[in-house]
Amino acid sequence: MNNAEFLENAFYRKGPKLLSGFSRPVYHNIIGLLHGYKFDKRDFGGMLRHTEAGMLSKWASELPAGSTIVEIGCFGGLSTSYLASGIKGKAGSRIIAMDPFNSDLDKQAELTDNCVALDDKPTKALVASRMQQNGFGDFVELIEGYSQEVAKTWNRPIDFLWIDGNHEQAYQDYVDFKPFLKKGSRVAVHDAHPRYGYEAVVRDVRKIFANDNEWRDLEQVKSIISGVRS
Repeated sequence: MNNAEFLENAFYRKGPKLLSGFSRPVYHNIIGLLHGYKFDKRDFGGMLRHTEAGMLSKWASELPAGSTIVEIGCFGGLSTSYLASGIKGKAGSRIIAMDPFNSDLDKQAELTDNCVALDDKPTKALVASRMQQNGFGDFVELIEGYSQEVAKTWNRPIDFLWIDGNHEQAYQDYVDFKPFLKKGSRVAVHDAHPRYGYEAVVRDVRKIFANDNEWRDLEQVKSIISGVRS
């Protein structure tokens, strides 16, 4: 099965599920039950499902020591915390999470994809406090700013790129950070399924994962599409 066929199957396959609300494969549900309820999403905000949260933690746990995870779109730090729980204890590993948080709301209003209420956005200080409370403060770095601006001065190899920012520019976020992706690095994109996500992101993941020679191990976890660079 090539990548285009994989995506068509992931997006449009039909048939009964074992239990209502459960994903396929069952493996994702097991990981979600084991690792996807560590943090209360009502406190953090965000739209992360337990299967998605569990797999973020699992993927992060598979990275070697000294790895760098880049998160585009941090919001309240929910996905950040699941990624951090996966790499905690791996010497030299870091998460760099970028988001404008609640700064410059007039500019954010001009650029918004209307998926997040801007008047309720968490502050960088609040998210930093949560990272400290959860024991992640020493290896999670928060950048208050826009991904396209951060990319202009980026110079660090990336082991895992998690794209969950402005839903109108997922492909551009990938292009901006693609030069820094290491061989064997993982890219995962949130809200990338037509049933659970956002149509512009669906179009973008088709472009991101279009080249069969660049990718292996494609996975769909609810609204996440992920692959590993060959």
